[in-house]
Amino acid sequence: MHEQNLTALAILLAAAVALGLIMNRVRMPAAAGFILVGLGLGPSGLGLIRSDTSIQTMAELGVLMLLFIIGMEMRLSSFARALPLALSITILTIIITSSVTLFTVIVHGEMLGGAVIGAMLSISSSAVAFKMMEDADEKDSPAGRTALAILVAQDLAVVPLLLITNALGTPLTLAALWSVGWRVMLALGLLAGGIALLTKIKSFHIPWSEYLMKDADIGTLGVLGICFACAAVSGLLGLSPALGAFLGGLIVGHTTLRRSALAMAQPVQSILLFVFFLSVGLLIDLNYLMQHAFVIWAALLVVTGGKTFLNWLLMMLAGEKFLVALETSLFLSPVGEFSFVIAGAGLTVGALSPEGHKLAIAVIAMSLLATPVWFVSARLFHRLALGRLRIMGLDIAEYRLWYPQAPAPLGAPVPQGPGE
Repeated sequence: MHEQNLTALAILLAAAVALGLIMNRVRMPAAAGFILVGLGLGPSGLGLIRSDTSIQTMAELGVLMLLFIIGMEMRLSSFARALPLALSITILTIIITSSVTLFTVIVHGEMLGGAVIGAMLSISSSAVAFKMMEDADEKDSPAGRTALAILVAQDLAVVPLLLITNALGTPLTLAALWSVGWRVMLALGLLAGGIALLTKIKSFHIPWSEYLMKDADIGTLGVLGICFACAAVSGLLGLSPALGAFLGGLIVGHTTLRRSALAMAQPVQSILLFVFFLSVGLLIDLNYLMQHAFVIWAALLVVTGGKTFLNWLLMMLAGEKFLVALETSLFLSPVGEFSFVIAGAGLTVGALSPEGHKLAIAVIAMSLLATPVWFVSARLFHRLALGRLRIMGLDIAEYRLWYPQAPAPLGAPVPQGPGE
């Protein structure tokens, strides 16, 4: 039996790698291929492999590693400037998205379920967004930096959202409000204090770093140990482990180990994110998906389009340029991996019904599957529109900022070099 399970797992991984390579070859996100393989070979597909808690745990470790690497790569000066905007947009997104409660009440009559779904939809996927930024080579662009700041703010918001979700199963008391409040203040204090301290320190030396870097295996273990130790401390304090992983990445990013640590951590992160996307496919109930296809696809269209429009509108109101706001909103359109955690908490405390939980899981999983395609399609349409039409009054500098390697639109003046 053990050998059969191992064979099934090997077939699953080989198929996922093969389809991921095919998707990459046709210039589509490899993550979509991983999800499709998990869906087709998972419990509700061919049943080759069953969803397992160990697989889901490995997937969540991939998210921690992702935030750890984001922290290492983060330029603190840019992040500190974008943080007020990121926190404002995150708070407004949560408030506005929670209005989905009204829709849920009309359809299912679940007031508490609507509150949980609103919390879930307000969080974007760091894993999918970061992968889209890498594929588009936009991590260091204005849109990429803004999106990263908002994603970090949303990951911080998971702490109060989870606490509020768990509190929905109990009467609202002053003690419950205090329990949520002090954790939020602690999280914000740690983040603000860490940024303020590290911005004053250009780089520092970690003791025994020469020993760590002497051997690649020991160095990789040391880097992973820092990531998971910081996540564990954050979790023990009652905060999100993701916050600890991100702060740990910020610290390592300001040490002499930064380059070596990135090189050692990224292969591990790639493997764990590979498992994450596979686990998303395993979570989808194909039978439920087919039986409620219209409702799920309608909800997916509303969620993806609505999140894109809402984030674009909020950033335009905040004074961002049109194209920067548009691309940032596309990065933020997928529903987040932490939404699975919020959905599970809502089901546990009885705030979300089993039927509502199935619908939520289907919409989140399909959002992660569809959003990379949505992003690529939107960028392709925009390029065709700007490349084939003679645009009057187009801001060429902004176009070049969004597509630095793209040809100038027809009719656009060619920039002259010095002395020309």
